[in-house]
Amino acid sequence: MENFNYDDVQPLPLVEPNNPVTTILYSDDYKRTLGLLAALLEKKEYSERAYHLTTEAIGLNAAHYTAWQYRYHIVINLGYDLLNELNWLEEIALDNVKNYQIWNYRQLLIKKLELKNLRREIPLLEVMIDEDSKNYHVWSYRKWVVQYCNDYSNELAFVGRLIKEDVYNNSAWAHRFFTIVKLNEIKQINIQDEIDYVLENIELAIHNASTWNYLSGIYEHFNRSIIELEPFISKFTGLDNEVNSTPALEFLIRIFLVKGEKEKASKGYDLLAKKFDTIRENYWNFLKKKL
Repeated sequence: MENFNYDDVQPLPLVEPNNPVTTILYSDDYKRTLGLLAALLEKKEYSERAYHLTTEAIGLNAAHYTAWQYRYHIVINLGYDLLNELNWLEEIALDNVKNYQIWNYRQLLIKKLELKNLRREIPLLEVMIDEDSKNYHVWSYRKWVVQYCNDYSNELAFVGRLIKEDVYNNSAWAHRFFTIVKLNEIKQINIQDEIDYVLENIELAIHNASTWNYLSGIYEHFNRSIIELEPFISKFTGLDNEVNSTPALEFLIRIFLVKGEKEKASKGYDLLAKKFDTIRENYWNFLKKKL
């Protein structure tokens, strides 16, 4: 802050909750920076020194929501180059991979610029997801930005690569489901191809809840009858105590219920409760009683 003068500003004290469980020992630099920030914000000062102060505050605490909001209003009021702001933001994002505020701020900038092209966003998102393939904030932003740009052309190939690398990546499966639904809204797709895809991946890891949940979601969303899956599922489970996949048995019970075969469903619940999923015994017994 040495390049800017704040002698005319009285830092405001940091607001602490009443009767805190513990007291946070902030450094003097933190208290002064955030105190000055609060004072300038209270005055609604949109200036170069205020802008610089938000940089300092974010450097000290990148999760500080107010600093990000104040910064946005400053750059808008001063007419700063928002593309330069995006460049700066990319550097911050790479150092704070699980920070929600960064992605919220990026949304504000993208919408203000009315950028409808993914060419700028995709490389950053791929780097971030490759670093942490289950980063919720990055996946949420990717979902938002492809909807905003109405461009899903990269998504299946991208998640396909991630699933090939790790078939258990639930984040990739969730994004794939979102993409399939959106693509079908734009142009009807061959859903059987997608069913074949997930069945192949189930065979790679028959205990993987992510793939079974995906299969269930596809059938439910596209109004397909799960009864047609019985021959496939029977390869992995049955009612003869030979259960190679607990998720498969759960799915098979659902098929029995659709077919009205309550006695078979009851036996399936017993197998889950007493042998294959005893940790949820009470849950399976509860479902059995509801038959």
